[in-house]
Amino acid sequence: MGHNAQPAATWGNSPCTRASAVRLRAAALAVYARKRPYSPAWNLGKPARMGPRHHTRLAALVIVALAASVAFADAPFKRPHMHRPGRGHGCQINVGPVTVPRDTELTECTYLKMPSTRDMAVHRVKIKVSGGSHHVHLYRPADPTMNLADGAETCNQALDFSVWQLVLATQDLFLDWKLPPGIAFRFRAGEQLAAQTHFVDNGLLRTPSGQGWAVFNLYSMPPRKVRSYAGALFGQDRDVVVPAHATSTATTRCLFPKPVKLLAITGHYHYRGVRFTAATWDGTSGEQLYEQNGYLDPPFLRYSGTDAPEVKGLQWTCTYDNETDQTYKFGPFTDRNEHCNLFAFYYPTETPEEFTTCVQKDGVVTTTVRGQ
Repeated sequence: MGHNAQPAATWGNSPCTRASAVRLRAAALAVYARKRPYSPAWNLGKPARMGPRHHTRLAALVIVALAASVAFADAPFKRPHMHRPGRGHGCQINVGPVTVPRDTELTECTYLKMPSTRDMAVHRVKIKVSGGSHHVHLYRPADPTMNLADGAETCNQALDFSVWQLVLATQDLFLDWKLPPGIAFRFRAGEQLAAQTHFVDNGLLRTPSGQGWAVFNLYSMPPRKVRSYAGALFGQDRDVVVPAHATSTATTRCLFPKPVKLLAITGHYHYRGVRFTAATWDGTSGEQLYEQNGYLDPPFLRYSGTDAPEVKGLQWTCTYDNETDQTYKFGPFTDRNEHCNLFAFYYPTETPEEFTTCVQKDGVVTTTVRGQ
């Protein structure tokens, strides 16, 4: 649903270095960098002298790199804060704290009601996450009369798509997404919602405080200005197998009942994933739209109303590098399972609350469109 790296270098015994300490170290290393001879990686035997311009650039890089680590040293592991939308202009949803035992991971579903007394057309979404987040999803029930008690429970498996319909998804620590003019997500006043959060404290993701949070800001626009409502696509390859001591790929191809225009797209896999690509698909061929290399920080590719590609379908491929003795199969846990999922958002929709799934299982791809 955001990936954040294990906290950057720490000094002393504190698991989270204070911002002030990072700035002091950055300044000290910048001074050191100006004095030190420069030896490029391809000429380790004979240091080369740097001119003033090179000293300045290297010093600047040191400062930028260390200052960037402030985001991982302080911010990601505290309860996130965002100012609420102005009165009559939206609402805020808070999730957490989600307690994550040390060296483990936990997917939790928080059940709550849409905190609005009127239906909303949401044209801008902000999601702020704290902790080692693998994903954050927001769902609504397929049955609009569902009414669950507020609370939370462990839900490590994917939600049943015939019961719950994806509305929003992020893998970023902070997402600020404004939809093109006239496009919005629809939320009903007081409707049942489920926020699924997956927080991790192992491998490439860490939650050193032992707690994770997510905050959603939903900004509304006048319904009369809506030209089309947005829909969500959840693409899932349940046939994923990553063999031991091998580089392997997994591909899924999906055709839609009708062409749609893309609003956003992002890929998703676990720790063995090294490359993710997504492309259009018309049944015979396609053009690449999206690429991710490595595991951390998968791009959330957005399109404006003018450059949104119209697609008949999508295809996506995950490339894995598994150097272990273990074979990894489809499943929810980052340390012992793998995924090859695609999340996309699109318009126009046939209904205000449309949700599309494209699932590959036993070599068969099934596309289903749901919505009231």
